[in-house]
Amino acid sequence: MAADKATQLPFTAHTLFTSSTDARITRLSKVLSTSAGVDATLTLVGYGLSLLSSQISKLEKLELKALLSPSDSKHGAASTIVKLTELKAGTKALAGMCSDFCTFTRLWGLLGVYAMAKRNYVTPQKDLVLRVVSYGQTLSLGAYYVYENGYYLAGKGVLRGWTPEKIKRWAKTSLKMFLAFVVLEFVRLYRAKQLREVRKVKTVDEKDKGAIEKEEGAWWDSLMVNGAYMPLSVHWSSEVPVLSDGVVGALMTAIGWIKFRAAWAQAA
Repeated sequence: MAADKATQLPFTAHTLFTSSTDARITRLSKVLSTSAGVDATLTLVGYGLSLLSSQISKLEKLELKALLSPSDSKHGAASTIVKLTELKAGTKALAGMCSDFCTFTRLWGLLGVYAMAKRNYVTPQKDLVLRVVSYGQTLSLGAYYVYENGYYLAGKGVLRGWTPEKIKRWAKTSLKMFLAFVVLEFVRLYRAKQLREVRKVKTVDEKDKGAIEKEEGAWWDSLMVNGAYMPLSVHWSSEVPVLSDGVVGALMTAIGWIKFRAAWAQAA
């Protein structure tokens, strides 16, 4: 019955709803139906636009040099600069919206920290190193969310009476807590690799070997994401920025792509 109904649709609609494009749209809808998928998508799009904006700035400088140079192409250069400026403003505004939305959704991030704390209590890690790291990451992530939520709400005027200096101090403290989380994540990844190598030697069952290989793939993704977060967290928590906007955009775009790729695979 459903097949008969589909064939009665106009040709264009029937073609669309049975095409590979429809499959991709449906899959993207699944990705965007989860909080992790939304975060990955907005990170990829938002920081991809930030990266684009930083490259537009370079093009603006080149066109400005052309405008200042003695030539007959000044009118064309001036027109191009105006268009580039408008494009840069638009991409920067949309990137800012993506970033703001992601920060807003982290207002309830403490619920995830609560789940982490409960896990630590109910089913603690058997390995001592992983157990200590898990406790440390729960505390650092909890502090990160408290400070971020505080300065974000104060910046939006929800929490009243905060001075700009206090908002800046809480912002830097939140990012230092995130840096602590990232450092601990390297410890966790290193210890997880050690334990996995031991399991590899002992494992003979093919099914278990397949599970280990899958775990290894996820481990490499986590390592790349954490490796990108390390210089970023140092940059964000420092009083003096150490990375350019272009480098920040490139690193965060890479993180967004890795996360989106995982969310896309999970939605298959």
